[in-house]
Amino acid sequence: MGTRLDAVFIDVNDKHADMLAALIKNDLDTLENVLSIYRPDSELSILNRTALKKDASVSQDLFEAVSLCFEYYKLTGGIFDPGRAVLTGYTAGKGKNEEEDVNNLLASSGMELVEINEDKRTIRYHGEHVKIDVGGFGKGLAMNSVNGILVAENIVNALISFGESTILAKGSHPHGNHWPVAVSGLFNKQSVARVARLNDKSISTSGTGFVDASGIFRPSRNIIDPRTGKTVDDPITVSFISDDPLEAEVLSTSLLIDPDCLSEEFDRTGKEAFAVIYDDSKKFAVKEIL
Repeated sequence: MGTRLDAVFIDVNDKHADMLAALIKNDLDTLENVLSIYRPDSELSILNRTALKKDASVSQDLFEAVSLCFEYYKLTGGIFDPGRAVLTGYTAGKGKNEEEDVNNLLASSGMELVEINEDKRTIRYHGEHVKIDVGGFGKGLAMNSVNGILVAENIVNALISFGESTILAKGSHPHGNHWPVAVSGLFNKQSVARVARLNDKSISTSGTGFVDASGIFRPSRNIIDPRTGKTVDDPITVSFISDDPLEAEVLSTSLLIDPDCLSEEFDRTGKEAFAVIYDDSKKFAVKEIL
C-alpha cells in the first residue's frame, strides 16, 4: 500500500514469525488490489471510471468498504467524505485559484452522490466528479485484517506499526503492562508531546504537514475540509485511541478537520483523542478532544 509496515512479535519463533509475515503480506496485497487508487487495475479504480450514472457490480470486499465509508460519513456529519477525492489533486495545483471551479467540484462530488444497492450489490455515482479514495481508511482496514490474523494465530503480545502513523498494540511490552507509544513533536522528533499507554488498543495520528531539513513547516495540502474545499494548513496533529484501528484512523483525520464533528451520542467509552497544536514560536500545547 506504498507504506512500510513494521511488526514486533513477542515469544514467537522464527518460523512462526515468517509465516505471520507471509499471511499479513498476502492479506495486504489482496486489500490493495481492491482499494488502491494508484493501481489502474484495482477494483476501486475501475469503479471510479465506470460508475457514473450506471450501476456497477462490485465484490463483497469493495461493497463492504464503501458501506463502511457511508457509516463514517454519517457519524462525522460529512466531515469524513472519501467521495471528494478529486479535491485532493485539484487543490494540489490544478486550478486551485479558481473559486468557481472548486464550487463546481463540491456540487458534483461527495458521498451524498453515491448510491449503494444492497440487494444487487451495486454502486452508482450521481455526480460527474465523484471519485472515491479511501486513503487512510484503507490503512485502518488493513490493521483490522492484521489484528484478525494475530487473533487467529493466538498472538497475545505484538506491536504493529503501519507507516508510523497507525499503530496496533496487542497485549503488552515484555517489561510492563502496556506498550508505551510516543507521539513526537513536529519540529523536534526527539521531543515527546504525549506518551500513550496502549493495551489491546490502536492509535492513529494525522497531521497537516511536515517539517523540512531547514526546520520550516510545509503543509501537505492533502487534508481537505469537504464543506469548503479548502486545505487545513496550520501545524497540528490529532491522535485517536480506540480498540478499533479503523475507527482510530478515520476519526483522527476527521477531528483534525473539525474537532466538534462527533455528536454527543457518540460512545466515547475507552477512547481518547487529543490535538497537538503549535504556535508561531514552534511551541506546542496538547488539547484533549474527547
